[in-house]
Amino acid sequence: MLPKVDFPELLLEVAELTGIEEVFTHISGADSHMEGFATSLCAVLLSEACNVGFTPVIKPGVPALTRGRLVQVDQGYFRAENISAANGLFIEAQAKIDVVRAWGGGLVASADGVRFTVPVQTLYAGSNPRYFGLRHKGATWLNVVNDQVMGLGGVVVPGTLRDSLFILDAIHARDGGPKPETVITDTASYSDIVFGLFAICGYQFSPRIADISDARLWRTNTAADYGPLQPVSNHTIRLDRIRARSGPGVTTHDSGAGPPWV
Repeated sequence: MLPKVDFPELLLEVAELTGIEEVFTHISGADSHMEGFATSLCAVLLSEACNVGFTPVIKPGVPALTRGRLVQVDQGYFRAENISAANGLFIEAQAKIDVVRAWGGGLVASADGVRFTVPVQTLYAGSNPRYFGLRHKGATWLNVVNDQVMGLGGVVVPGTLRDSLFILDAIHARDGGPKPETVITDTASYSDIVFGLFAICGYQFSPRIADISDARLWRTNTAADYGPLQPVSNHTIRLDRIRARSGPGVTTHDSGAGPPWV
């Protein structure tokens, strides 16, 4: 059984093992020379991650946990690029664990979104009565996780826009780890053109398509052999009817050895 530990203790131990304080540079570009900087940094991370503010983590008798120190670290060191660099260290450290290597090599990634109501005015919020009600707006946090159970990065999507192109953005700007070969998403990210875009970028796009058993595959040549698709491509396209109803600008091609192009 795993020992029971408090979250702050776990965060401090992980920070010591990975050395994340080294990548949290000041906004001016200078390194930190504060005594107890790692403790102050973990306190700010904890307050932000749990959305509790500084009050629960302030200890006036501890120099690293005074309000003034935490405000200084938050304003000078707590930036998106530093958090991304720290996550890269986490990804690297996670990949060195024996049991994690048994889970996978980090070459499979899964992307999904979590929707939040945004109570303030912002460009990152959009309307969708289904998820946010009639009077509110919201945003989608799109997260990418690999098969080693590590978050590679994420991006904020305004409202509930189709997130397939945002997935590409998140993967290209990932915080660390090897480039995934396969990207798994849900049905909402699926469209025909997305398969081509992912292939051009060197990824295999594998959406979990709902109701796939209801899909139909069509052929133009009943005598052609479509290999593994032979048993399921049992519907025939009548090209003569397409030509009769189409204008002179539309042409069809059927090689007899594979699916036709129209």
